[in-house]
Amino acid sequence: MTPRKTRTRNHASSTSQPPLVSDYDSEAQYTAPGTLRTREEINHSVIKRYVPSLSAILEIAASAYIYTLNNTTGEWERTGIEGTLFVCELTPSPITGSPRHCVVVLNRKGLENLIVFSEELQNVEISDEFLLLKFRSRESGNGFVQETKEQEKILGLFMTADGDAKERVCLAVKSHWEMAMRERESGEGMEGMVENFGDEGYGDGGMMREAAGESKPMGRRLSLTELFGHR
Repeated sequence: MTPRKTRTRNHASSTSQPPLVSDYDSEAQYTAPGTLRTREEINHSVIKRYVPSLSAILEIAASAYIYTLNNTTGEWERTGIEGTLFVCELTPSPITGSPRHCVVVLNRKGLENLIVFSEELQNVEISDEFLLLKFRSRESGNGFVQETKEQEKILGLFMTADGDAKERVCLAVKSHWEMAMRERESGEGMEGMVENFGDEGYGDGGMMREAAGESKPMGRRLSLTELFGHR
C-alpha cells in the first residue's frame, strides 16, 4: 500500500514572531524596551517634575526632617515634612548665564514638598544639629496703621546620612548660597530676585514663574506662610 503524503502547511505557525511595525507618524520601527533605569536616572526624572530646570543632582541625604524656629518662644517646631534631600544644580540663568542651585526635600509624609532656591536665602549657617536656612519675610501690621516690617524666618534641616554625606550637603548648600550672594551683589542675578513673599513663594518670583506653566501631577511646593503657620 502506497503511504500517504504529508500535506505541506502554508499558513504561519501561531508561535511565529510578529513583524516589526512602523509608527504611522514617524515611520520609526518598533523597538523593544531598553534596559532598566538606574537609581540616578529615576531620581533625576522625579525631581525634574517639580524643578523643570534641573541639570544635575549633586548631593543626597537619605533623610531630612524640617523644623521652623518660633520667633516668639524660641523653640524649634517640627513641620511634618521629612524625606530624602537633594542638592541640585539647575540650568544657567537664560538672561545672565549665572549658575543656579536649589535644595529639594521630597516629602514622604504628604504631597507638600520643600523646594528652596539659593538666591531666595538671606543666610546659611551650619550648626552641630541643623543646617540653618534664613529668609526675610515682609509682613503687614494690624489695625488702622498698615506698617510693613521685615522678620527673619529660619528653617532647620536635621539630616541623617551615611559617611560624610551630611557634611557634603551642608558645605554644598552654603557654597551655592555664597555664589548666589556674589551674583546678587554684582547685579548679575537680579532677574530672579523679585520680592514675592507670602503664599506666592519665599522670595524668588523668577523661579516661581519658571515653573508656573508646568503640569505637576504629584505634590506641590509649600509657601513660606504655610511653613511657618501664618506667624
